Amino acid sequence: MDFMRNDTFQCMPLSALVGERILCMHGGISPQLKSLQQLREIKRPTDVAGPSLEMDLLWADPVIGISGFQVNIRGASFGFGADILAAICKQLNIDMVARAHQVVQDGYEFFGARKCVTIFSAPHYCGQFDNAAAIMSVDENLLCSFQILRPTVGRAVTRIIPTSMGKC
Repeated sequence: MDFMRNDTFQCMPLSALVGERILCMHGGISPQLKSLQQLREIKRPTDVAGPSLEMDLLWADPVIGISGFQVNIRGASFGFGADILAAICKQLNIDMVARAHQVVQDGYEFFGARKCVTIFSAPHYCGQFDNAAAIMSVDENLLCSFQILRPTVGRAVTRIIPTSMGKC
């Protein structure tokens, strides 16, 4: 069963572009990322191993207070600073990076002047965290809103918390 699941993951895209302005991936940006065309040219199926653009798309993390790229404390890929994030958004002509991969307390969390948002969709992660989960919706004008799912005991309750922040 694990082999079939892994085979499926190897065939899936590692990134998506929403409305030509929001770049989505599991992890984050890479020092090897120079163009959106590079992302389109990633061959599938792919076996992600070793330092690579693909590894960073899956495992890179934003890090508050650093400049540039630094070795990731989790042992895979890189941590990146807000300066690098701003530069890559300008270079790729995008507004924001949407990613997952890290538990965040309120289900979503912005980084780097709202040029990156981490969205985490598992409330009470692994039974060890008291985090909420979130779902980000993007409308036809690229306005983002978030649905927050708080940890519950018993029956799940979904609350929609509107945001009035305009474009992400």
